[in-house]
Amino acid sequence: MMFTSRFTILALLAFLVGANAACATCQETLDVDGVTYELVTSAWKMNNGNVVCNYLNKKGDEVTCEYTESGVFRDGNSSCPQSSRKEDFGC
Repeated sequence: MMFTSRFTILALLAFLVGANAACATCQETLDVDGVTYELVTSAWKMNNGNVVCNYLNKKGDEVTCEYTESGVFRDGNSSCPQSSRKEDFGC
C-alpha cells in the first residue's frame, strides 16, 4: 500500500514537470527591414540541445539563428529575434 501511494505521487510529479516543459522552435518566416525570409531548414544540435534555424529571402540572402532549448537567442545574425517561439510537443 505504501509503495503504491509513493509511486503514484512520483508519477504525478513527473507528469507535471513534463507537461510544463517546452522546446524552442523556429518561426516559419522572419521580417527583416520589410524583407521576408522563409524558413528553409531547422536542426537540433545533439551536443547542446540548441535549435538552429536557417532562412532565405527571394534574393538568396541567408539569416541563421540559434536558440537554446528554452528559446533564448544564443548565436547568429543580429536580425534574429531575441527569443524563439516555444512548442509543448515534438521536443
